[in-house]
Formats: sequence, structure tokens, C-alpha cells
Amino acid sequence: MVVPSAPSAPTPRRLSRPRWLNVRVIGGIVLVVAAVVIGARVIGGSARTIGVWAADRDLAAGTVLSEGDLSTTEVNLGNNADLYLTPDVASPIGLTVVTPLRAGELLAASAVEESASGRVVAVGVEPNNMPPGVGHGSIIDLYLTTGGAAPTTERIATDITVQSVTAPASGGLSGATSSRYQVSVMLPAAEADKLVRTLPNGEPIVVLVSGEGG
Repeated sequence: MVVPSAPSAPTPRRLSRPRWLNVRVIGGIVLVVAAVVIGARVIGGSARTIGVWAADRDLAAGTVLSEGDLSTTEVNLGNNADLYLTPDVASPIGLTVVTPLRAGELLAASAVEESASGRVVAVGVEPNNMPPGVGHGSIIDLYLTTGGAAPTTERIATDITVQSVTAPASGGLSGATSSRYQVSVMLPAAEADKLVRTLPNGEPIVVLVSGEGG
């Protein structure tokens, strides 16, 4: 009797990892890494700050910027950085403010321009005719009181910008104007000449229109 032989065991086959799986996994890893890098750059860029000029006090239109009017502050302007003046470009000292600035407001490039030619007139004002708060960057109206027994007061200048204020001298040699405030304003030549001719006719009075001074 012939005994049938047992069937031979099949030869095991080694499973190979599909090539497409390797490509997809590697591609996915690359995409994840790229997304992380790009995201980090975007977040870093959005958090980046730059130094920008800002007003230290209220400044009226017509103010010629001087030392002490501005300071720098770190802000994040994003894509609007080119609209503002930064300390690393040029100093705005000597430029003229063309739109009023509030204390703390950033200095936009459009808010200043080259200073026009004009004349500075110093107005001597008695302390009792000088309201508190008048200073560099304030807007004032100027009145003149004339006459003796029946004095009259009329406005001789309106909405003029104060460039500087010097307080009355205390001690030392006294001059003709040492007991007065010296209020300097810049005006076009014709207006300056008219004001200079008018002032000796009476006693000037300053009325504060706006501005904290300083």
C-alpha cells in the first residue's frame, strides 16, 4: 500500500513595505515641518515691534518741533510701518506740524512738513494777562487793551501757535521785560510786521484756545 506523501509547506514570502507609503510619509513630514517653520515666521513677524516717534504733549498745527516734543515708543505696526517716522530714518526736529497731535499719538509722516519761512515775534505779556497752561504747541488768541480812563480791548490775532514761552526773570539784572512772560509766535512776514506795529499801542492779553503747553 502506497502512503501518500504530505504536501510540502509553502515557502514564506517576506512582506515588503509599499514604495508609495514611503513617499507619502516623507512628503507628509516635509509638509508638517514646512508648516511649523512658516507659522513660526508669521507669528514672529506679527510680534515684531519697531521704535516710532510719538508726541509727548498736545501739539497744535503750526508747531515747529523741538527737543522735548517727542519721544520714541515701541509698537507693532505690521505693514503700516512706512506711514510713520522712525528714529533710524531722520530726526523730525525743525519740521512743522500740519495736523494737531495729541499726547501719545504716533507721528505720521503726513503730519509734518518742512518749515515755511516766517518771522518770530516775541510778545511781552504781564503775568495777570497770561492764563495758565500756555506753552510750546498751544494755540492762542491775542487781544490788545488800549486807552486810559475808558480802555477798549480788541482781538488783534487769532489761532496763532506758540513756539516758546519764557517766564518772568527772578533775581539778577532786571530789564524792561524781566517782569513779563515772553511769548514767541511765528507768523508770515506781513502778519508779523503788522503785529509788531500794533503791540506798542496797548497791553497784550493772551487767551488760551487749546493745548496743555509745557
